[in-house]
Amino acid sequence: MRKGTILGGAVAVTALVAANTAVAQERPTYELPAIEVEVLQTDLHQQAMDLYEIPERWGEAADLHREAAENLPKNDAGQFFGYSRAALLYFYAGELPEARRSMEDAAEVAEATGDLLTAAHAYVDAAFIAIAEDYDGMEREFVADARSVAASEVLTEAERESVEIRIEGAPSGVSSATVALANRFGTLQALALAD
Repeated sequence: MRKGTILGGAVAVTALVAANTAVAQERPTYELPAIEVEVLQTDLHQQAMDLYEIPERWGEAADLHREAAENLPKNDAGQFFGYSRAALLYFYAGELPEARRSMEDAAEVAEATGDLLTAAHAYVDAAFIAIAEDYDGMEREFVADARSVAASEVLTEAERESVEIRIEGAPSGVSSATVALANRFGTLQALALAD
């Protein structure tokens, strides 16, 4: 009798586990992580923005924006904000290789999400950072990327022309590239107020 009770109990437990597994599989598993990711992004971006007024911590702020972008799924439109802000902060912190890589990442996200005009201008920004960095090979590559994206029939003639005007008016040296980027990006304090 005892043997039958143990066997019957084991069958009942197995059936209960199988039923619970089936129920667990029917529930959406993406809701909570999506909420957590959104809160995490907001927190990381806010932490970064809190550092905008402390120039010696701009590199740290850039790292936080970049981390927020990298925590999102690849080519999620929200990545553009994180990568582009990281690029600006790295630029102002004097960390030009990181600025260039972050702006390239921002351009790639914009292109992947279909915002071709933004992508083309971000590639031009990356080219200007490469000029400021005195990295001629990357400058040429980013200009080619910008022209390729701008050639899309999705863009209007005026939009394509706006990209070409920036390329043709590219700075010729490190100092002029730095000034051109500072004029384009504005101040971090102004960005903080805009957020």
